[in-house]
Amino acid sequence: MSSTRVQSLWSRSLGRVSAGTAFLICALWISICAAAPEFIWRGLEIFLSHPSWANLLSVLLIALILVFFIEPIMERIRDRLGPRGQPATAGANSRGVLFSVGVSLAFALTSVSLHEAMLAFVSDQGVSSAGTVTGLNAGIRLTAAWAIVPFCVALAWQGARHRWFVMPTGLIGAASPFIAGLLFDWDIKTIVATAIPCLLIQFLGYRRLTGFPDDGAFARCAPVVAGVAAAWLLAALIFDAVATALHADWPRLYSLHDLLVDARFYLGWALGLVLAPFPSDRKQGAA
Repeated sequence: MSSTRVQSLWSRSLGRVSAGTAFLICALWISICAAAPEFIWRGLEIFLSHPSWANLLSVLLIALILVFFIEPIMERIRDRLGPRGQPATAGANSRGVLFSVGVSLAFALTSVSLHEAMLAFVSDQGVSSAGTVTGLNAGIRLTAAWAIVPFCVALAWQGARHRWFVMPTGLIGAASPFIAGLLFDWDIKTIVATAIPCLLIQFLGYRRLTGFPDDGAFARCAPVVAGVAAAWLLAALIFDAVATALHADWPRLYSLHDLLVDARFYLGWALGLVLAPFPSDRKQGAA
């Protein structure tokens, strides 16, 4: 075999590996976004339930360091390494130092507060009734439980563009609510309430991706997630309200707590689709 042939095969193999890695990273990106709102929300509940001046002052101090030291350094680096290598324009500075510092401080306080909230969640000292589940384990379980379905659905959407992967990735995506339910001991009601909208999202998403493998392909699926989620949660509310009004002996789909949990999940999933790029075969060099 000639060296040119070997180099061509090697290049194609590397391209496929690179494309596969990009697919996994994008699916992971979306799945983490889906889990993030619930994770942050629970962390904030823990953090705000025990407020103290020491915690607030430490957050303020870290935020000030970010505003006046870290952010200016990062801004200078972006100016130097940016495509045009130009500093911020005079128009951007016309808003005034006070405004710029105020906005930066607000973002820094928010970022640090969320960081502290997540730390509070994973280091929470509470344990389960059996005394075996720590805060860290609970955080990992929560993230994994909410990440499995978006991860598998994202893989299914990407696999639909390759004939060898359409069937296996599609089946994995469709089975993902049941897999998550078995792994994390969900009851039948939770599995069904997750499977119905997620199956709709997966199959409606295929139509948004067919023939448009550009960077915004995932973003086109965000309205699908938001629309299906809104319709499903509204239908579930109506179903439960009718059952309550009729005093029917039907299983209720949601409590208020569970409804808000799912709403945060679908919100994070939709945001993840907006934020994550869609890997292009041309960019990855896949054959």
